Amino acid sequence: MEELYLAAGRSRRNNENTNLHHYRVELFYIVIDRQCNELNERFTEATTELLVCVACLSPVDSFSAFDKQKLIRLASFYPNDFSLMECFALGDDLDAYIHDMRNSNEFSSLRSLGELAQNLVSHKRSGVYPSIYRLLKLALLLPVATATVESAFSAMKIIKNRMRNRMGDQLLHDSLVVYIERNKLNEISNETIIQRFQKMKTRRKQL
Repeated sequence: MEELYLAAGRSRRNNENTNLHHYRVELFYIVIDRQCNELNERFTEATTELLVCVACLSPVDSFSAFDKQKLIRLASFYPNDFSLMECFALGDDLDAYIHDMRNSNEFSSLRSLGELAQNLVSHKRSGVYPSIYRLLKLALLLPVATATVESAFSAMKIIKNRMRNRMGDQLLHDSLVVYIERNKLNEISNETIIQRFQKMKTRRKQL
């Protein structure tokens, strides 16, 4: 009888080990690997570096994430907005800026980049630190621009499908505008659209 109990105990332990191995190695680890691969494909090294640099503008905890070198690096990502000389001069501007921000009560309890931008304008600091304010605007535009581009590509896959792959650029553009801005277009009455087409050129019949 004792041998049966020992055998049953070993069998249960073996089953537990087998189940643990199955869920940990064959399921959990595979899911984690796939998630990591998707993140690596979506966020390249350049994108990750850009996001890290943008985070250095955060005003949270008295600008604890501030890093001058990374913010200069952020400016170098936008050569059309920051010349080489402006990138060199940015270091001195950042030193004065962070000293001012950390010693001003108006900027001590900010929680977001949006609040920082509003306070810079309302307290007339945007004119004092124009290059840094420009950096801040670029950081605020980044997620909007990214989301807009991703939305446009998603819409393009729907509009220009396998059955309509020969669509011209102008028709594709017009169709994308209609699809992306469909909520606004739903507010326009059919009568308004008819009159618009009627006035575009002389027609034999009234639409």
